[in-house]
Amino acid sequence: MADFNINRRQLLASATILAATPALAQQARAPDDAIGLAARIRSGELSAREAVLAALDRAEAAQAKLNFATLIDRPRAITALPTDDRQAVIPTFIKDLNDFKGWPTRNGSRAFAQSPPAEANETFVDAFAQMNTLPLGKTTTPEFGLMCVTEPLSHGPTRNPWNPDYSPGGSSGGSAAAVAAGVVPIAHANDGGGSIRIPAALTGLFGFKPSRGRLAGQMKTDEPANIAVNHVLTRSVPDAALTMAALQGTDAAGLSPVPRLAGPVGERFRIGVITATADGGQPDQEVQAGIQRTRRLLEAMGHKVMDVEWPFDPAAFARDFVALWSLGASDAVRAVNKTFGNEGVQALEPLTRYLADQGRALAEADVKALMGRLAACRDTYNASFRDHDLLLTPVLTRHAVKIGELSPSRPSAELMADMMRLVAYTPVQNVTGAAAMSVPLMQATNGLPLGMHFAGRRGDDARLLDLAFQLEAAAPWAQRLPPIWFGNR
Repeated sequence: MADFNINRRQLLASATILAATPALAQQARAPDDAIGLAARIRSGELSAREAVLAALDRAEAAQAKLNFATLIDRPRAITALPTDDRQAVIPTFIKDLNDFKGWPTRNGSRAFAQSPPAEANETFVDAFAQMNTLPLGKTTTPEFGLMCVTEPLSHGPTRNPWNPDYSPGGSSGGSAAAVAAGVVPIAHANDGGGSIRIPAALTGLFGFKPSRGRLAGQMKTDEPANIAVNHVLTRSVPDAALTMAALQGTDAAGLSPVPRLAGPVGERFRIGVITATADGGQPDQEVQAGIQRTRRLLEAMGHKVMDVEWPFDPAAFARDFVALWSLGASDAVRAVNKTFGNEGVQALEPLTRYLADQGRALAEADVKALMGRLAACRDTYNASFRDHDLLLTPVLTRHAVKIGELSPSRPSAELMADMMRLVAYTPVQNVTGAAAMSVPLMQATNGLPLGMHFAGRRGDDARLLDLAFQLEAAAPWAQRLPPIWFGNR
């Protein structure tokens, strides 16, 4: 991806953002909030070395139960410790779809089992690593991030700390499991069809997908094919808001900058609600009940809530998104063939090869027509925000997914159909470039987390963060901890 220019002075000033904002530190919602951890290190209550060593111990214990990491590099983490024990250092993890210097990038794939260490950091990873963070290793992902659960044949299933029989979602499932279990307070994630928001919803985290072009390493152009964005998974809204403020560039693809929010602005919004899926169905009863409770909460907070409809044909959009997904898989397989030859291609999972075959079958004219339809969806979506300011939808059609239900070993056509029925809402914002978030407001009757999905247009990041701060104050979730928990209580 092409880079936009990062204002280095702004980035260096923001590098202390988690360590030098006392007013914000007082707002930390739980011990594992990054801002709160930074405050404890600054005060001398905890040394930087103690914080990192404790996180490494937690990571190794959690790995045995959750299988969330592809790499935990204790020697490197200790070597990277600052000499000043009061310099706030936030332990974190990098998702294994992105390059971090000195570590292999395996892309959740058996084809990359012998990959050499990366020679440099990717742009977003490099900027994130300058924010007083200290990466401890890399987290699991499905192969090339193509699935909404994290069960790659290369590493086996990653498990949900709320119930290890269930998936933490995908594709940022390893990062979600690490943060949800209290291993680290913040972890790198990315989102090409819901891969930040889906794991957040299933593990009780706050997951914010920034607008296209907002953060470091993003392409500037607002093209619907540029679906993937990088950000983080957190337990608190302040941690996510500060990360976004630090990592946006001075030329964020024509977007107005997001202010460094420390709390709610308090705007009252008109919020449209959609629950219908592409085939006209509805989500499961737990999700529907969560939506209804969220509506009542929003109304009690002074927001106006109304039913709206998809502004385009959702069934046609779903078909086109699968076609776009298949083009991405085709590009990935082509790259594997170039690097590893046919042996590498044969090591890929059946679903990856199935999607790649579909992508290769598209003629140039088909691809051009597809991009035209997706651009029309983007424009229609943006134009639909006339009588409402933001959208509320489910994140998924179901409140939980058991390990093995979406195993990559299943027949590929059947697996893809089941996955698209589940992921009925989040891809819209990837194609349109819009800001969106999963907020851990609700719980199902079985105690599992139930995130609620809010979205705006491209550029509506600040408005969504305002709403997130309001919701965190009205219905706090930070003290809600999973049964498998490694952090401080």
